[in-house]
Amino acid sequence: MTTRSEEGVAWYFTPVGIGLLAVFVLGPFALPLVWRTPAWGARGRWIATALILAYTVLLAWQVWVTVKIALAALQLMQP
Repeated sequence: MTTRSEEGVAWYFTPVGIGLLAVFVLGPFALPLVWRTPAWGARGRWIATALILAYTVLLAWQVWVTVKIALAALQLMQP
């Protein structure tokens, strides 16, 4: 006996697939996959959306901090 998630859903519509794509490849561009997957209900979609957006904000903040540090280091090197 197979479940619905095993019998016709592409790997990128599975929760693990969406998670891997969101973290390593697509970031917030994985949100359409979240909203089209049959694996989650409405509550799961909202939770996944919130987690992906929080992860995106965290990464954007980290990039901003890293750029500030790099620019400060470059200014110290100028004569």
